[in-house]
Amino acid sequence: MDDFTELANAAHEDGWAVGTTELWRIRFRARQLQWEEVATRKGDSPVSVLRPTSAEKAHPHSLSATHGLGEQPLHTDGAHLQEPPDFVVLYSEKPNSTPTVLWSDACKVTNPGYPRIDRPSCLEGGVFLVRSGSTRFLASAYTDRGGYRYDPGCMTPADERAHEAARHFDSLASGAYRHEWTEHNRVLVINNRRTLHARAAVGEDDADRKLTRIAYRAKAKR
Repeated sequence: MDDFTELANAAHEDGWAVGTTELWRIRFRARQLQWEEVATRKGDSPVSVLRPTSAEKAHPHSLSATHGLGEQPLHTDGAHLQEPPDFVVLYSEKPNSTPTVLWSDACKVTNPGYPRIDRPSCLEGGVFLVRSGSTRFLASAYTDRGGYRYDPGCMTPADERAHEAARHFDSLASGAYRHEWTEHNRVLVINNRRTLHARAAVGEDDADRKLTRIAYRAKAKR
């Protein structure tokens, strides 16, 4: 699947989609879909480059600051924003040996019971304290309108149900899918409302690994 419109449709339905295309084509097609590029951190560009970073050199409030080059926990991007992005696009010009880990309740690979979703009540009932710069607000890890919101780097459980929700997300890692970046110009389109993702532990030969990330809000109703 190489057409970005098809990838977007597949990610909308299945949680994520994988294809092969060029970065300029991704951005061009996304504009045609009326997707808006959004920055996930104040002052940053909507288009960012992800590189392996040690804990000592990482942004103080990033997952890399806690986990360094080790495997990250499953999370959604922009969880600290009042309105997180709808989709996240990851693009790799060259192959690398460090997988991206994915879990979605919309995907038959990670949710064999789909379309029946056995979602724990603690996800909607638990309350997290979300840190967004100097701002703090309360949120749950799931709502019918907003989908999933979870990032242990910026969200702290504020009650027992939220602690239960955090344990639930930790348990999903064992059944998550590992996407391998084995081809040139590979693109991964992630439905950020229905899918959690993470970077696996960085491979020994992947010091120069580079992924381009673009976060989007989908203006047009899909």
